[in-house]
Amino acid sequence: MRLSDGWMIFLLLAFTMYIVLDGYDLGIGVLTLIDSDDGRRRAMYELVAMSWDGNESWLVLLGLALWGGLPLASGIVLPSLYIPMLLVLWSLIWRGVALELISQYPGWHHRWGRAFGVASLMAAFCQGAAFGGLIAGVRVHDGAFAGGPFSFFHHGYAILTGVTATVLYVLAATAWVYLKSDGELQRRVARIGRGATVALGLTTAACWVLLPVAGSSTLSLTTTARLVVWLIGAVVLAGGLAMAYRSFGGRSGLAVVSATLAVYAGGLMLLLGLIYPRVVPPSITVHEAASPTSTLVFLLVGVGMFVPVVLTYQAFAYWVFRGKVSIKQETTSE
Repeated sequence: MRLSDGWMIFLLLAFTMYIVLDGYDLGIGVLTLIDSDDGRRRAMYELVAMSWDGNESWLVLLGLALWGGLPLASGIVLPSLYIPMLLVLWSLIWRGVALELISQYPGWHHRWGRAFGVASLMAAFCQGAAFGGLIAGVRVHDGAFAGGPFSFFHHGYAILTGVTATVLYVLAATAWVYLKSDGELQRRVARIGRGATVALGLTTAACWVLLPVAGSSTLSLTTTARLVVWLIGAVVLAGGLAMAYRSFGGRSGLAVVSATLAVYAGGLMLLLGLIYPRVVPPSITVHEAASPTSTLVFLLVGVGMFVPVVLTYQAFAYWVFRGKVSIKQETTSE
């Protein structure tokens, strides 16, 4: 295995940790937009406030992994995705400000709560749109981005992937809230979660079917390895969706969370079967985009030291805030 493949594993780790951890709290923000009860919304705000800053640390590591370890890829990808990524950054900033103001100034609960929900929805949708613009193919000429500011759109394909990412995050949010709550809030997110599993199955299927039409990436199962990865990924994804649908309404919230993690795992396996070793579809591979070996060694040692620290911090935070959230304790008069 080449050292660039090892760096790709780190990149995949940071990407996975971000979409799993920050994904559910973005989804919780979306859920607050469709709930009119002050107590339930306040409980969901507090679930996000417990961990959102640690969750987004993986986005920083992801950006560092791309910029430092794959400079050619970052030099191509960032110009091609300026619009959605700038919207993502502004949304993340705005939701952080809104969440702090909700906590510190109860009288602004409704106004800033709405801002928090809209910013969460915008961040989730734009992340999916950026991802769709990448996997559908980026126009490259002489090692540089050769498209325009809206090239990522791919005839509307970015809208489909944006919706899919939003639905995925909502499913993850319902699973987490289901685990951390009880009573009416738990029953409500169970109903939303079942709908999200069906919607995610349909939008995911549409993404794969329309990908060859939308851009220059092609679905290729020409090797045994790709076929095996695809089949396992498809089975895991379908099984996760089925398990999630059945687990909502059951006694164990851990079953719902486990099913959601299976959905993430299946989707990532399908993605790897589609593009690897390409990192900028359809032409740039991870080996072409990687930094020199000496740089990768330095980054793996330097950045690698911080990964256990981040994992330990987050594990401690989740342990401290274990247990279910109480709606009565979180309701604030205005």
